[in-house]
Amino acid sequence: MTTTDENPLRSSRASLSVLAAATATHGTGRDGDIALPKLPGFVESAFSPLAYEVSARCLTGCPGDGARTAVALASLAGDTTTADLASRRMVSGRVHNPLLFMQATANSVLGHISREFGITGQMFSISTLDDPLGELLSMADVLLDDPELDRVLVLGVELGGSERVAAVHRELEAENGLTFPDLPASAGLAAAMLLGRPGDGASGVQVPIERTGGAVQPGTIQTLFALAAVHADPRTDPERTPTHAHQ
Repeated sequence: MTTTDENPLRSSRASLSVLAAATATHGTGRDGDIALPKLPGFVESAFSPLAYEVSARCLTGCPGDGARTAVALASLAGDTTTADLASRRMVSGRVHNPLLFMQATANSVLGHISREFGITGQMFSISTLDDPLGELLSMADVLLDDPELDRVLVLGVELGGSERVAAVHRELEAENGLTFPDLPASAGLAAAMLLGRPGDGASGVQVPIERTGGAVQPGTIQTLFALAAVHADPRTDPERTPTHAHQ
């Protein structure tokens, strides 16, 4: 996962088309929480199942050429549930579980998504203390300068905090004035948008790159979640459509 403290990307166009959007929450206590989807090869954590869930809703809701699709995932700390579990096992002297090492890497679920949907375009994972939404939009804009790409799937995942994550949040709050949502330890939220060049969306919905609306919450995916919720197709509502995760 690439870590950035500032956004060096510059937009070449004023807006992007939103081809599809989706959100999902689990264990947050919010309206619309879903049962955690089952994802083969991924256990214990909500990170990868939620990432796959919102990605699948976008990619099945707006099918396209996987060879002309890129993906960018943003998360401040990644799959902390799995990382903490692997650490506790190691400290306690238990046998190392290679599955936990694999899924603790954010790119692992991107590999699963690429296999399921035939995506062969570029894939990126980023972590930032800046605005994840702004960085994802700028990254999508730059990627779409490539004539061999038509679409960029951007997504973000945020998990509830373990004791270690809570300590990191307190340190960042004290040093940088950042604020983080208070999520239960087992909770998670995810959001995704499938983006194209201006005018590519059948709905004509456009999202500005430089001004995304609402207050920026550095380091969290809250602005991405809010924007995806606005543009989500009602057909991707979990109460109306079954989840796409495989059993």
